[in-house]
Amino acid sequence: MDIKETNELIAHVNEIFEYQILNRTLLESKLFPVTAYICVSFYNSYEMLHDILKKVAAKTTPEEMGKKSRKILSELQALTLNYIPLYYMEGRMGDIYRKGDDPKYESMEKRKETMFVLDFWKRLASSYYQNGKLFVATLDEIKENGGSANIALYDPDVTWSIDQIKDVSQDEAHKIRRTMANLEVLSFLDECEARAKLCDHGPYRINDQEILIFREISHLYAGGKPHFPWSETEAKAPHDNIAFAYRLKNVDAVVDNFATMRTDPVNWGDHVTGAALFTREGDDVFPLGFDVLEPFFDYSNKAMRELYLKFTKWDRKQRLIAGAYAYCYGYARYTNFVGITDEINWDLTEKTMTKYVPEFLETDFDKGITRHFRSKAKKRKEGPSLYYIAED
Repeated sequence: MDIKETNELIAHVNEIFEYQILNRTLLESKLFPVTAYICVSFYNSYEMLHDILKKVAAKTTPEEMGKKSRKILSELQALTLNYIPLYYMEGRMGDIYRKGDDPKYESMEKRKETMFVLDFWKRLASSYYQNGKLFVATLDEIKENGGSANIALYDPDVTWSIDQIKDVSQDEAHKIRRTMANLEVLSFLDECEARAKLCDHGPYRINDQEILIFREISHLYAGGKPHFPWSETEAKAPHDNIAFAYRLKNVDAVVDNFATMRTDPVNWGDHVTGAALFTREGDDVFPLGFDVLEPFFDYSNKAMRELYLKFTKWDRKQRLIAGAYAYCYGYARYTNFVGITDEINWDLTEKTMTKYVPEFLETDFDKGITRHFRSKAKKRKEGPSLYYIAED
């Protein structure tokens, strides 16, 4: 892409993310400094992402990654695809704001890096989504409906999944959802109170009354190498990933651009008519029996206790660094695709450790974020919050 095309893409990315940012509340937690570590991760992403994607691009193409990732329990999906433009461009915005609030202060080298990063993402996203879309939902779909259908599977995989669905009683449905809920809480905790392990997709229409939806949970600790240095627990999961598929009757569903599903009615437990469980091993997906639910439930309870006790012994600096690390390690989903994750130094960069970590030990607020909260008139006059690339 040239500068003109890149700036058009920046405007599109800006309108999608800005609307969702302005309609989300401040992220607060009594355990992790979530807002602060997200800010640190943005700056760290701006430092490290280009070199990571360059190494990935030397092994494959974004188009191949997108097409091959349309499958159950894929590491690259609606949420993780957003890691590229969201983290990187927010970090870039903050960096430019600090240098004088003018994109001309972005070096020529950084401008080229930004163009490469956005081109890589556009090619990847347009290959992954149907009809060349770059997000699950357009801005109009988000405003009007809260999202859109997140069609993450090819038709043969949808048909195969429907064939695996077993009729369940309300009691069985409750047990399945109970285990899922426990694993969600554990996953949220392990990711330093973030949703990175979770992905919703669907709805896939079965008939006039029924739909199929998925909730996927990945990177659980099942022994061996832990996802994060702190993820290892004495408790071990039967499998390191699991997908919950539900057949729902008389339920409407949409998914937002962060892979979170909304349903009408909100509480859909009584509308479950069937369910299936899946796990992925390499490129293969296997159905699981419902007898795996109790071991997963037991694991989640024990691992939660272990992690919580571990985190409560950490100080703010340890939690800040861990949260930023976890966010940026999201890019391992890209390097895993080409088998080079162990070749990357995932530690926070030297600049991040010496400049941003000390700063955000003292505050949760980044001044660059204020660009998103300018008046409409000022935005029209000055341009998008994420800054165009300067042409001089």
